Amino acid sequence: MDIKSDFVSVERDEFDGLTTIEHLRHCRHRSGMYEITFSWRRNIRPASDRIILDVEIKTTRSGSWLPSQLTLLVDRQRFDLKYQTNRSSEYRGGSFYEIGMFFIEPSQKVLRCLCDAKVLKLKLQSDEKNEHTVLPDEFCAQLQLQAQQFYNNAFDGDEYLSAVSGVAVRTEDTTFAEQIARRESRYRQLCRYRLLWAVLWGSFFGELCVLGAFEIITFSAKSADQLIIAGVLSASSWLIPHIQILWIEHQKNKECPSCHHRAIKMVRSHEAVYQVRSVEHLVIERLTGQRKSRQVTVTDHEVSQDFECKDCRHLWTRSHIARGF
Repeated sequence: MDIKSDFVSVERDEFDGLTTIEHLRHCRHRSGMYEITFSWRRNIRPASDRIILDVEIKTTRSGSWLPSQLTLLVDRQRFDLKYQTNRSSEYRGGSFYEIGMFFIEPSQKVLRCLCDAKVLKLKLQSDEKNEHTVLPDEFCAQLQLQAQQFYNNAFDGDEYLSAVSGVAVRTEDTTFAEQIARRESRYRQLCRYRLLWAVLWGSFFGELCVLGAFEIITFSAKSADQLIIAGVLSASSWLIPHIQILWIEHQKNKECPSCHHRAIKMVRSHEAVYQVRSVEHLVIERLTGQRKSRQVTVTDHEVSQDFECKDCRHLWTRSHIARGF
């Protein structure tokens, strides 16, 4: 596979003479109410060649927190990158996205220093709120690895080969996807395990009951008690995976079936008559205090609920029968 098709995308605008090289992999950091995403981009024009570090800040309120500069401490050498607003307060899926950029100047020199750094520290500062955020070392290492991948594909294909030939950078999204995959594999394994024990337990004790009913074998009172105890204990081999399956299904009901995130909301609910049936109710007469049986007509409804994911905007419907009483 071509490395460029795996790590970067290249777009050319012949009218403006612009060539854009964009890294396909992003670095994401979540902290409290904020979610910050970095990505690399190179804009090549006939009169300029600039490297841009794009930043996207996801917040719950518009203008709640914006950075003013990003400080890079590269082997004790300091670089201050000023924040430039690109698009402000874009509303998507119930959240506000503040989209901006940092210009890397001088571009190739600073990027090369970042790629070769032995000690790298990053700090986001907001002059308006008089606050700053020191990004964790794990995020700094991830950003450095992606800078090496970007330099290899955007400048020199002979540099930083280990960054593009080894295992791809592990982001928070890939780790989450692996957790979901392990849970689904565990869910299928538990279903097979529960079915196997149900068949074994049911066939064995069912055969004993049939043999005892036809008096082919006889059990003493002590043997019968021991068989009952053994049956109850062996039933736990089916009950334990069953409880685990119910717990996984309970967790899945809180998630979007597409992206498995829990940012879901119910957008509408509607009911339809499913069936009308007659049931027997026991009522107590107020005068005599006696219980009497009465036939009561009840109506069951089919309830359909439409849900929407706030992250991926996936729509789905859940239906259940609401029993009348």
